[in-house]
Amino acid sequence: MSFLFSGYSALRGDKGAEQTGAETVHKLCDRVQSSTLLEDRRAAVLGLKGLARDWKLDVGTRGMPVLINVLRNDRMDVDIVKASMETLNILCTHEKGSGEHSPTKTSEGSNDLELMFTEIFTKDASNVTLLLDILEEVDFYVRFFTVQLLNTLLQHSGSRLQECILTSPLGVSRERLIDLLDDRREIIRNEGLLLLIALTQNNADIQKIIAFENAFERLLGIIMDEGATDGGIIVQDCLQLTHNLLKYNVSNQNLFRETSCIQRIPSLLIVRMIADGRPTPVDAPLTDKSIVWTEQKILNAIFVLELIRILAAPKNPSALVNQNVMNYAKIVPTLNELSFSPSLPPRVRAQALYAFGDAIRGHKANQDVVSRITLPSTEFKQSRNPVSAPTPAVLQMIQVALDAGDFPIRAAAAYAFECYVYHNPDAQLTVLSTLISPPSNNPNADGNLENPESAGSLLVSSIVDWDASRKEPFRPWFAATLLSHALSENLQGQHLALATKLDEGEDAVSLLHKCMFALLCASRETADARISISILCLLCVWVYECPKAVSELLTEGSNIQFLVEQINQSSGVNPLVQGVAAFLLGLLYEFNDDSEPTFTRSSLQSLVTSRIGVDVYASRIERLREAKELNSASQDILKKDVSLVPDSHPEIYFDYMFVELFKSSHDRVVRSVTTVEAKGGSPKRKTTQLDEAEIQGFKDKIASQESELVKLRDKVPVLEQSLMENEKQETELTLLRAQVSMLQVQLAEQAKEHTSQVDLLQESIKGLQLELQDQTEKYKELENDHEDLLVYLAEQEEQMEQLQQNSGPGEGEKNEQESIVESSLPNVASGFGEGPVPNDAPITESTELLAERVPSSSKAGAHLYQQPSDHQHQDSDTAALFGTSNGGYDHFL
Repeated sequence: MSFLFSGYSALRGDKGAEQTGAETVHKLCDRVQSSTLLEDRRAAVLGLKGLARDWKLDVGTRGMPVLINVLRNDRMDVDIVKASMETLNILCTHEKGSGEHSPTKTSEGSNDLELMFTEIFTKDASNVTLLLDILEEVDFYVRFFTVQLLNTLLQHSGSRLQECILTSPLGVSRERLIDLLDDRREIIRNEGLLLLIALTQNNADIQKIIAFENAFERLLGIIMDEGATDGGIIVQDCLQLTHNLLKYNVSNQNLFRETSCIQRIPSLLIVRMIADGRPTPVDAPLTDKSIVWTEQKILNAIFVLELIRILAAPKNPSALVNQNVMNYAKIVPTLNELSFSPSLPPRVRAQALYAFGDAIRGHKANQDVVSRITLPSTEFKQSRNPVSAPTPAVLQMIQVALDAGDFPIRAAAAYAFECYVYHNPDAQLTVLSTLISPPSNNPNADGNLENPESAGSLLVSSIVDWDASRKEPFRPWFAATLLSHALSENLQGQHLALATKLDEGEDAVSLLHKCMFALLCASRETADARISISILCLLCVWVYECPKAVSELLTEGSNIQFLVEQINQSSGVNPLVQGVAAFLLGLLYEFNDDSEPTFTRSSLQSLVTSRIGVDVYASRIERLREAKELNSASQDILKKDVSLVPDSHPEIYFDYMFVELFKSSHDRVVRSVTTVEAKGGSPKRKTTQLDEAEIQGFKDKIASQESELVKLRDKVPVLEQSLMENEKQETELTLLRAQVSMLQVQLAEQAKEHTSQVDLLQESIKGLQLELQDQTEKYKELENDHEDLLVYLAEQEEQMEQLQQNSGPGEGEKNEQESIVESSLPNVASGFGEGPVPNDAPITESTELLAERVPSSSKAGAHLYQQPSDHQHQDSDTAALFGTSNGGYDHFL
């Protein structure tokens, strides 16, 4: 309780007087800086935390440096670090409703303070490095509040924080930020995911570093552990982070592909469920009708499909290589099943169709897979005229696009068809060869229709019979758009369509004139402008660079008259219709080879000049160019951010392909139509032979360019590989630089540590040298003692020899001599380094022990100390001589 009392006491002035908030903050900061007890510093930090919301300005300006120093110096104390982190988070977080005493009560002023404190904190990059170092702590609250603070800083100063992280040593290494993905505590892992998602937005360097730290494997592992699409929002966050790492980042896509992550995408579209009474779960596709689709499951599935779109995006340099892997991984058939499954939610089906289109766009092998796919009729029942036999996937795309239903699904199906015929002349010709209805005995025939359905005939019937769907103008709009994609940049297909005759016998009419007639009827009956616009756009694509189609259209004078009327009218005609009609008239002039004598180039130019006027004609084109309906056209047909209003049509008028065609050629068309070729001369071309020569020259040039294009395409894989290696080396270089920085820091620390160790060792050596000197002196003293003992022993031996030579010594003298020898034995023995002989040892044992210890040079008198068995008779004789044993001997001595 002492630290609570300390915190309370800080709020009281002298003699218990109340202090102002600023004074209290000042006093608490002083206590944090000056207190020697950790308990007092902790109490002061808790006091700052309590005042941070109401007195944010004072706590931030005075206390932020203090709190940062606490994090540097008191990191070992979890409680004080946690309190400091919470306080910093409060200072940098915008909160509604400040305290009544706070000078930051207004939301605007408070927000300015948070931005200011964030800038102060991130101004010094070492502060961010400090937070990254603290992430190594295992305590839950410390890690949690640290990640929260990083998220807060990122919200207010994202670019600066990214910069600080990149400059810090190993700032985004596995041990710090990436390690958050492996934290078993879900709250910290989720906060870490949100932090990484925000960090990787719009920063390719951080994206590369994180990706090369095995991020993809970790993220896919988390997704699978959470149940893939059955998982919660954590799966969505993992997929979002994967999107950030891959989008617009070729090197990361190469890494994703090389680590076989594309092959794992189909497993993300599988669910584990118990079926047929089995005790264990089994794998089931998302098309299973028993699946319950929650909102989160829908979002997870959409994010997985969006992952495919990112890898195969039309403008992605690695799209072709990624599509190759998708072909090997059998992703296209999986997407086809999802696209046409009626059990899927509409949003998932639409996204599956878009992903299906991107996976096959411009990729011949994948497009061929689609051409071979057929689905049973039970798999597709959205059509108002369901078929009974298996339906080709191409026909199903067209049926979904034309039939009334959810518009996002229709737009996605149309996009998938456009991708199927994109740069695929064989597929275009296949569709165009079916413009005439198949025979009645065709297995795809529908008994409810007069004519059986085929891909091409379904498109044609929807255009020429637009009146049958007057209330649904997008049916003819989609039909005309899809047919224009089948005709685009395919001269053979354009000629094939020109040869198509509708009806039979004398009433046979070409498809081109049928379309013009449908356009005329739609205009007179004031049908929805989308119908007229779509047919006009179809005709523009058809006649573009196709003189034969131009001649066919000019054979009917009423066609030109209708176009002039549409352009000339000042009211009653949609401006968009007028603009497209003017553009079509310009294309008829531009690609006219004068094969139709009635409407030559000269006559058409005169017609524009006299009937319409050059200024009016140019204004119609210019107004169309500036129209928002034209400029808002999307390649996906329906933009993602467009919200559809029920029972209303979306504001879609133009196809993206037509918009590109118009923007690339409208300037040339206007100049060509409004410019007189020669003064007083005829704008007619020189000769047909010259035209043919020019055409042949163009063909030769095209052939040469195609040959060069093939060579360039062959170089693309090599260049892509080289680019991939360069980007990989660049990423490795970034990592190595970070590692060098870290190693330099470690080397400096190790150098300091080694220096201190060397100093300690040197001091230890000096002490050991002194000790060695003392021991050496003692050893010399012992050697001197040893020599003295040897001399003394020699003297004793000499005395014993003298005693032995003197015959008949008394017993007392003998005993006294033995006593003298015994008393000297311990000292003598100790002089030989073997230790003293025990005083209580018998004379016999002492003598033997001494004999062992005495060197060979000293053993001359050792026999004197053996057992007295050899001299017992001498002792008895001596005793008899003097009459007593001891007394006489003592007297003798």
